[in-house]
Amino acid sequence: MKKILVASCLTVLLLIGVVLMSEDLAVSENLDVNPQVLLRESFSSTGPIQNVTKTDKRPLDGRINLNPIEKTYHVSLFSVGDIMAHDLQYSAARRDDGYDFYPQFQYIADKIQEKDFAIGNFETVMAGEDKRYSGKNMIFNSPDNLGESLKKAGFDIVTTANNHALDRGFYGIERTLDTFDALGIMATGTNRSLEESQEILTFEKDNISFALLSYSFSTNGWPMPEEHPYALNMMEEDQILSDISRAKALNVDFVLVAVHWGLEYHLEENRHQRNLAEKMMFAGADIILGTHPHVIQPFEHVEMVDSSGDKKDKFIIYSQGNFISGQRTYPRAIGMYINFEFEQQALNIPYVKTVSVMPTYVMSEMNSTGHEMAILETIDRDRLLEEKVIDDNLYYELQTYEHTFLSHIASRVEQTPYLNEKGEYIIYEK
Repeated sequence: MKKILVASCLTVLLLIGVVLMSEDLAVSENLDVNPQVLLRESFSSTGPIQNVTKTDKRPLDGRINLNPIEKTYHVSLFSVGDIMAHDLQYSAARRDDGYDFYPQFQYIADKIQEKDFAIGNFETVMAGEDKRYSGKNMIFNSPDNLGESLKKAGFDIVTTANNHALDRGFYGIERTLDTFDALGIMATGTNRSLEESQEILTFEKDNISFALLSYSFSTNGWPMPEEHPYALNMMEEDQILSDISRAKALNVDFVLVAVHWGLEYHLEENRHQRNLAEKMMFAGADIILGTHPHVIQPFEHVEMVDSSGDKKDKFIIYSQGNFISGQRTYPRAIGMYINFEFEQQALNIPYVKTVSVMPTYVMSEMNSTGHEMAILETIDRDRLLEEKVIDDNLYYELQTYEHTFLSHIASRVEQTPYLNEKGEYIIYEK
């Protein structure tokens, strides 16, 4: 009698289990997800899995992607050239109680802030007022407000490997990096310790990941600190190629290399830049961001088989020119930004969908309130004229600058530049 009762109970439980399983399967079919994913979530002792790996292409917030086949991710990366601190900029930033550099970025801040990541080359140091502020004689030291203004304008990352990194010695490097840390701005290119020099800056959004490396060709003659030979990443070929390999080993989607190189005021790259760029791209660099010449050099898209054995799209801007500086003559007063739009469709490999650019111009003038400097997008000239920020003469200058910029920057790409809905010139699209 007991055996019959037990068997009956087991039969009932089995029927209940079949019903429940059928309901669960029905739910999973309606959700259009793999039931194993649901099981993994249900039996995880710590709740939904938070860690994201390259085999688990789920949103970073840990929620299940119910339609992975349809999900598309987009990430934008905005880059500019040299952020200087000449005396002319100090004059415009000086206030009764100190300095305020933010007005120099006010007309372009909205553009910077709308991007997921914004990068600039910080070509000065913040060593503190006791080390004497300077914006001349090729020896720079800037108020902390310059860093604060970059944060307010929307910058997320700065590269610090350039020929002015040692203008206040190792102390200047330390304090500059400490200041950026306090502001929440990521920095790479200079180092406070040997351990820090071996780290690779990585960042990601929506599971599209990046590594950024930064190097300088020169110290302007300043000796490397004897006790800190790691303080500045120098443009040594073997080290760069080794670092690119280490970055690739981190399994990031894109490796970016910022290089401070080339000849000042030359509108074309030199043979050394071309040769090193080819080696970096073959080693695994996906995007090369050039600075130092203080003028714009061309953009190129290269399709090549790199050391991985795969055919890949590579991108290089040999020089992004000055973003903000006191250099007033053409073409040094002309800058630019370049914006990379990355896309990942479902579980596929992320790729660069579009590259867009826009020329910028540093306005510098005296008015009733004193000296004013500001970065302007040339495309904004109608609005700026209507708001009386610029006059007719500058309006036509901006129009000319835009035309000459486009013919130069896109001289080596097949894409005919055109304006997209964001008011940026597309020079590459996939």
